[in-house]
Amino acid sequence: MESTQSLWPVTDLRAFLTGRWIVKRSLLDLRHSIDGALRGEANFLPGGESLLYHEHGALDFGDHRGFAEQHYRYDFDDGVERACVRFRDGRPFHDLDLRQGQSTASHHCGADLYEGQFTVLDATRWRSVWTIKGPRKEQAIRTFFSRLT
Repeated sequence: MESTQSLWPVTDLRAFLTGRWIVKRSLLDLRHSIDGALRGEANFLPGGESLLYHEHGALDFGDHRGFAEQHYRYDFDDGVERACVRFRDGRPFHDLDLRQGQSTASHHCGADLYEGQFTVLDATRWRSVWTIKGPRKEQAIRTFFSRLT
Protein backbone atom coordinates (compact mmCIF):
# COMPACT_ATOMS: atom_id res chain seq x y z
CA MET A 1 0.00 0.00 0.00
CA GLU A 2 1.31 3.43 -0.93
CA SER A 3 1.71 6.44 1.33
CA THR A 4 -1.41 8.48 2.05
CA GLN A 5 0.47 11.79 2.42
CA SER A 6 -0.74 13.07 -0.93
CA LEU A 7 -4.46 12.40 -0.42
CA TRP A 8 -6.88 14.99 -1.75
CA PRO A 9 -10.48 14.62 -0.51
CA VAL A 10 -13.26 14.90 -3.12
CA THR A 11 -16.69 15.99 -1.87
CA ASP A 12 -18.32 16.21 -5.32
CA LEU A 13 -17.17 13.13 -7.23
CA ARG A 14 -19.38 13.92 -10.21
CA ALA A 15 -17.86 17.39 -10.68
CA PHE A 16 -14.33 16.09 -10.09
CA LEU A 17 -14.60 13.39 -12.77
CA THR A 18 -16.54 15.34 -15.41
CA GLY A 19 -14.41 16.32 -18.40
CA ARG A 20 -11.42 15.10 -20.38
CA TRP A 21 -8.42 13.26 -18.96
CA ILE A 22 -5.07 12.09 -20.33
CA VAL A 23 -4.64 8.39 -19.54
CA LYS A 24 -1.24 6.73 -19.02
CA ARG A 25 -1.44 3.07 -18.08
CA SER A 26 1.17 0.44 -17.40
CA LEU A 27 0.26 -3.24 -17.58
CA LEU A 28 2.19 -6.23 -16.31
CA ASP A 29 1.21 -9.84 -16.86
CA LEU A 30 3.17 -11.56 -14.09
CA ARG A 31 2.33 -15.07 -15.23
CA HIS A 32 3.70 -14.59 -18.76
CA SER A 33 6.30 -11.85 -18.07
CA ILE A 34 4.64 -9.46 -20.55
CA ASP A 35 4.46 -5.74 -19.97
CA GLY A 36 2.79 -2.98 -21.85
CA ALA A 37 1.38 0.51 -21.88
CA LEU A 38 -1.68 2.39 -22.99
CA ARG A 39 -1.59 6.09 -23.86
CA GLY A 40 -4.83 7.83 -24.59
CA GLU A 41 -7.72 9.94 -23.40
CA ALA A 42 -10.76 9.39 -21.21
CA ASN A 43 -13.94 11.44 -21.24
CA PHE A 44 -16.55 11.58 -18.49
CA LEU A 45 -19.68 12.99 -20.10
CA PRO A 46 -23.09 13.63 -18.51
CA GLY A 47 -25.74 11.07 -19.37
CA GLY A 48 -28.84 11.87 -17.33
CA GLU A 49 -28.03 11.27 -13.66
CA SER A 50 -24.93 9.29 -14.67
CA LEU A 51 -21.52 10.00 -16.13
CA LEU A 52 -20.61 8.03 -19.25
CA TYR A 53 -16.94 7.06 -19.40
CA HIS A 54 -15.27 6.48 -22.75
CA GLU A 55 -11.57 5.71 -22.94
CA HIS A 56 -9.57 5.26 -26.13
CA GLY A 57 -5.89 5.05 -26.90
CA ALA A 58 -2.91 3.23 -28.33
CA LEU A 59 -2.11 -0.06 -26.61
CA ASP A 60 1.28 -1.79 -26.73
CA PHE A 61 1.15 -5.10 -24.88
CA GLY A 62 3.69 -7.77 -25.67
CA ASP A 63 3.54 -8.26 -29.46
CA HIS A 64 0.20 -6.43 -29.75
CA ARG A 65 0.12 -2.86 -31.08
CA GLY A 66 -3.23 -1.26 -31.71
CA PHE A 67 -6.29 0.70 -30.70
CA ALA A 68 -8.07 0.01 -27.40
CA GLU A 69 -11.19 1.41 -25.83
CA GLN A 70 -13.28 0.96 -22.71
CA HIS A 71 -16.74 2.14 -21.61
CA TYR A 72 -18.28 2.41 -18.15
CA ARG A 73 -21.26 4.15 -16.60
CA TYR A 74 -20.92 5.93 -13.25
CA ASP A 75 -24.30 6.06 -11.50
CA PHE A 76 -24.86 8.62 -8.73
CA ASP A 77 -27.94 7.28 -6.93
CA ASP A 78 -27.27 8.97 -3.56
CA GLY A 79 -26.11 12.44 -4.61
CA VAL A 80 -22.70 13.39 -5.99
CA GLU A 81 -20.37 11.88 -3.38
CA ARG A 82 -20.34 8.21 -4.43
CA ALA A 83 -20.76 6.32 -7.68
CA CYS A 84 -21.59 2.78 -8.67
CA VAL A 85 -19.35 1.99 -11.63
CA ARG A 86 -21.06 -0.27 -14.14
CA PHE A 87 -19.94 -2.11 -17.25
CA ARG A 88 -21.42 -1.01 -20.57
CA ASP A 89 -24.15 -3.65 -20.28
CA GLY A 90 -25.22 -2.36 -16.84
CA ARG A 91 -23.64 -5.05 -14.67
CA PRO A 92 -22.06 -3.60 -11.49
CA PHE A 93 -18.26 -3.42 -11.43
CA HIS A 94 -17.42 -1.56 -8.19
CA ASP A 95 -18.33 1.40 -5.98
CA LEU A 96 -16.21 4.56 -5.88
CA ASP A 97 -16.12 7.00 -2.96
CA LEU A 98 -13.21 9.46 -2.88
CA ARG A 99 -14.36 11.67 0.01
CA GLN A 100 -11.28 10.58 1.96
CA GLY A 101 -9.04 10.99 -1.09
CA GLN A 102 -8.83 7.26 -1.65
CA SER A 103 -11.04 4.24 -2.12
CA THR A 104 -10.66 0.50 -2.50
CA ALA A 105 -12.76 -1.96 -4.45
CA SER A 106 -12.91 -5.62 -5.31
CA HIS A 107 -14.65 -7.49 -8.10
CA HIS A 108 -14.85 -11.18 -8.97
CA CYS A 109 -14.65 -12.04 -12.65
CA GLY A 110 -15.27 -15.75 -12.61
CA ALA A 111 -12.63 -17.16 -10.26
CA ASP A 112 -10.28 -14.19 -10.77
CA LEU A 113 -10.27 -11.45 -8.12
CA TYR A 114 -9.72 -7.83 -9.11
CA GLU A 115 -8.61 -5.58 -6.24
CA GLY A 116 -8.45 -1.86 -6.91
CA GLN A 117 -7.08 1.15 -5.12
CA PHE A 118 -7.97 4.69 -6.19
CA THR A 119 -6.07 7.76 -4.97
CA VAL A 120 -6.67 11.43 -5.70
CA LEU A 121 -3.33 13.26 -5.92
CA ASP A 122 -4.72 16.79 -6.36
CA ALA A 123 -7.50 18.63 -8.17
CA THR A 124 -6.16 17.61 -11.59
CA ARG A 125 -4.60 14.15 -11.05
CA TRP A 126 -5.67 10.75 -9.75
CA ARG A 127 -4.63 7.12 -10.16
CA SER A 128 -6.02 3.64 -10.05
CA VAL A 129 -4.08 0.47 -9.29
CA TRP A 130 -5.61 -2.93 -10.01
CA THR A 131 -4.15 -6.26 -8.93
CA ILE A 132 -5.71 -9.31 -10.55
CA LYS A 133 -5.13 -12.82 -9.22
CA GLY A 134 -6.77 -16.08 -10.11
CA PRO A 135 -6.58 -19.16 -12.27
CA ARG A 136 -6.76 -17.16 -15.53
CA LYS A 137 -4.81 -14.00 -14.70
CA GLU A 138 -2.06 -12.59 -12.56
CA GLN A 139 -1.67 -8.95 -13.51
CA ALA A 140 -0.93 -5.47 -12.21
CA ILE A 141 -2.49 -2.44 -13.93
CA ARG A 142 -1.59 1.11 -12.90
CA THR A 143 -3.35 4.09 -14.49
CA PHE A 144 -2.60 7.80 -14.06
CA PHE A 145 -5.24 10.35 -15.01
CA SER A 146 -4.31 14.00 -15.65
CA ARG A 147 -7.02 16.53 -16.43
CA LEU A 148 -6.93 18.06 -19.90
CA THR A 149 -7.44 21.80 -19.71
